[in-house]
Amino acid sequence: MNFNQKQARNAGITLIGLGLVALFHLWWALPPALLVTGGVLIYQRQKARGHTGAAVQAVLWGVGLAVLLLAHFIMPGVLLLGGTSLLMRGREAAVEAEVFALVGRFSRRRAPVAPLAPVMGAPTTPQRVTIVETREVASGTETTRLH
Repeated sequence: MNFNQKQARNAGITLIGLGLVALFHLWWALPPALLVTGGVLIYQRQKARGHTGAAVQAVLWGVGLAVLLLAHFIMPGVLLLGGTSLLMRGREAAVEAEVFALVGRFSRRRAPVAPLAPVMGAPTTPQRVTIVETREVASGTETTRLH
């Protein structure tokens, strides 16, 4: 996908999102959504650059401020968020690993939805395969063709 296609896709998604916000009168959800989106985008960019500390701090502040806006808990919440940010300084990689482990633990399925049926016609015993390697050195004037 080239740059113009990505830009057109992003613009289309943004316009559809704004249309849904206007249709259902969800203007109150726009600032928290922008904060979460900004935090996640900054996280991805900083993580790609190898700056794990800045990435985790960005997602903490973006998602944290969004939650505080939704809960109408701004002033005391910002103090708690700032304290959390200071306590996390230098341990961002460990905190990130713990969060991913926690999310992974809750996202796993407890039991399979349905038992898997065996595939008909599949061999039940492993088959032996012999690999034969031949090496021929081509001279400088020959053309090597691959079939």
